[in-house]
Amino acid sequence: MTDYIVVATNTIQSVTDYTTNIVSYITKVREPIISSTQGPQGPPGISAATSVGTLLDVDLTAGVPDGALLIYGSSEQKWKASRILEKQALECGQY
Repeated sequence: MTDYIVVATNTIQSVTDYTTNIVSYITKVREPIISSTQGPQGPPGISAATSVGTLLDVDLTAGVPDGALLIYGSSEQKWKASRILEKQALECGQY
């Protein structure tokens, strides 16, 4: 049977008792949790865009079909909206 006894702030003793004799005890000192205030807000992004369409590396000229994903094209170095996945490899594991 193991009992836990609080002996001081942030300190817990584990006492192992077989019958009526104390066989061992372990003292654990826990570090106090220190909280702090939040730091200052970082600077806005380079373009300070308010929507995806205004980002410089996103090409939405062909329109955005419903359910589209943004897919990066390395030749154009831009993101384009598409529902067709041509070069992606999906690993779904083995069942």
